[in-house]
Amino acid sequence: MNGKKILSYKFNWIVILIVMISFFISVDLSNASEDSPLTKTYQAHGGLEMWQEQNSMTYTMIGFPLSPQVAKPNKSNVDLRNRYNRIEGEGFTVGFNGEIAWSVPGPEAVGLKPRFFSLGSFYFVGMPFVFADEGVVLIDAGEANFQGKTYRLVKVGYKTGTGYTSKDDFNLLIDRETNKLYVINHSVTELPDVERVTWVFDEWQDVNGILIPSKLTFYPGWNPDDPGKGSSYTIENVKFSNVVPDKSIYDPPENAVADTSPSLH
Repeated sequence: MNGKKILSYKFNWIVILIVMISFFISVDLSNASEDSPLTKTYQAHGGLEMWQEQNSMTYTMIGFPLSPQVAKPNKSNVDLRNRYNRIEGEGFTVGFNGEIAWSVPGPEAVGLKPRFFSLGSFYFVGMPFVFADEGVVLIDAGEANFQGKTYRLVKVGYKTGTGYTSKDDFNLLIDRETNKLYVINHSVTELPDVERVTWVFDEWQDVNGILIPSKLTFYPGWNPDDPGKGSSYTIENVKFSNVVPDKSIYDPPENAVADTSPSLH
């Protein structure tokens, strides 16, 4: 950022307990083979091939429960080939161009690390298809219960060095009748005192034949019998395009503040 002052980030636990996830830049078909544990789930959500034909997507996120700023409506413009993202919300803009994650006017106006928000918020929108990314390891792990119902369980891990937090792991609970993803719980390697968190995919929407989440609910911890009171958010105005976005929209402007937080390989 040409010598601009880099701000240090301090966040309370509820803000960063989700700072997880391996973020990926390329797509690989190693988890798209016919014997992949998620083959039927990809198909139930519209098909991995259909997803990979798209070059970009835009959507509006409302109520994202990790800070008051991002809970307000904000619009993402994602380059699906490279996972670049630009998010515009009330009083802030956040972006990632493959090298630099940044925010304007700064992280205090967003309440989240720019890299997490630009990449992490999309990761849930892109499920289950993001689990076909390079470096993902899938294991068919039998069954798991959630609120009295039995689901098929697929465990997700990452090869060392994949993304920014390759030590994270995910448990995917998949409806045995529809093959749709219903629940995920995952580790949080950023915080030693927070073991796992849970997300429930309450509703899905069909966009050009691809199922995209329309409502998710977040629960701290992993309490499958009684998850407690959750926080919900919605994803609206989803549009796909075959047009590759102009890469310059993801570059940081001169007044941007860069996120220099380290990767957790």
